[in-house]
Amino acid sequence: MTPQHRHALALALLLAGAMAGARADETADGAAVAPLRLSGFGTLGLTHNDSSDAGAIFSSAQKRPAGEGWSANLDSVLGLQLEWQAGENTAFVLQGVARAGDDLSPALRMFYLRQQISNDFAVRAGRIRSPLYFDSDVVEIGYAYLMARPALPLYGTVNSVASLDGADLQWRHNIGDTALLAQAYYGQSDYSHRFYNLAPVQAADARLRHIRGLAVSATLPNLILRASHSVIGSYTMRSPQVSQINGATAQLAGALQAAAANPFLPAALGAGLQARAQSIRALASPFDSRPLYTSVGFDANLGDWRLLGEATRLDSRSAMVGKYHGYQFTLARSFDEWTPYLSLARQRRASPALDTSALAASGLDPALDGAMAQLKGGLDQAARYADLSTRSVSAGVRYDFRGNMALKLQYDHLQTPGAYTPGYFAVSRLPIRPTVNLFTVSLDFVF
Repeated sequence: MTPQHRHALALALLLAGAMAGARADETADGAAVAPLRLSGFGTLGLTHNDSSDAGAIFSSAQKRPAGEGWSANLDSVLGLQLEWQAGENTAFVLQGVARAGDDLSPALRMFYLRQQISNDFAVRAGRIRSPLYFDSDVVEIGYAYLMARPALPLYGTVNSVASLDGADLQWRHNIGDTALLAQAYYGQSDYSHRFYNLAPVQAADARLRHIRGLAVSATLPNLILRASHSVIGSYTMRSPQVSQINGATAQLAGALQAAAANPFLPAALGAGLQARAQSIRALASPFDSRPLYTSVGFDANLGDWRLLGEATRLDSRSAMVGKYHGYQFTLARSFDEWTPYLSLARQRRASPALDTSALAASGLDPALDGAMAQLKGGLDQAARYADLSTRSVSAGVRYDFRGNMALKLQYDHLQTPGAYTPGYFAVSRLPIRPTVNLFTVSLDFVF
């Protein structure tokens, strides 16, 4: 690992609220430090998007996508962190973030109490950064990672869950030159999920409850390994559009059940209508689910070469959103302060589309069949917009011209499987041109 990357990692861990191992009120050499510390990070980024169909977004909660032409909305961010060392083993951490894509509205990312309870164990309670993927806890600290941003095909799906309100238990232990960290966490998260295909854009209230998981990492001199698995007890999405779907499914299922109760119908036909009514009821609240997030990643250095990789799995346990397998691999080589890199990433849907066959025409009543056709069309369209399949090829260079600043130039070629698959883009209509080219210039800094 180059000195620049070691410095970046150390600063990223500091900004994420982690503490290394010596006493919290002293530096490694025993010198006293101030009980109140202010630090920060930021990215000034401009991205050119060549697509008039697909806006680039950092998360599904982003208010303003980076549309055609030049925009600062994708990457530009400013964060400030205040840490108060209240006692020898007790600290309070507060971190706020403002993103250009959210009109620079400040958002609270961290606000927690950290208590060291032994040499190896510590507990944090309050609002903590999301631990779902390899870089989730530093995803907005551009200086902390090599590229202009973590791969959008993978991280776009988890960036909406920026923080958890809850607690975690951390165990740190050194074995020789290997530092081990295990983090068990529990909490909840809320965000506004935006439907970019509606005019005007509408937001749904997304709530994740009973988030629990375990992340384990090992840091060696030239290698970092990390694995995590997270279970969401319940994910719910509520909006006027979802309420309309729920009302329609209830009415149509009720109509079919009423028809099935007709004593003059053959028993087999009545049983079939009952089964269809149950299938239609199951289409209510189609985004509600109990997702599973899994990540295994590494960051390896061999001389001037650096290789990063991550494999992910998202199983939404929802027929609407589906199951996804993803990966990213990045190869880089350092030439003093310059580090060119090449990266490949893909997120692929591994489950079939939502089955709406229960809404096929019944032949019982033209008005009933018309209503079912209307609902089927709406759900089929929603299922198309819910397909997140995207792949990318990225090439760029990082220039560490100062100890706390880096300039990055990056080109991204992103593609969805077809014109009717929006992937992870802000799309207002289908079909689209399924290829998007981004060119980014960004300045990352920490202080």
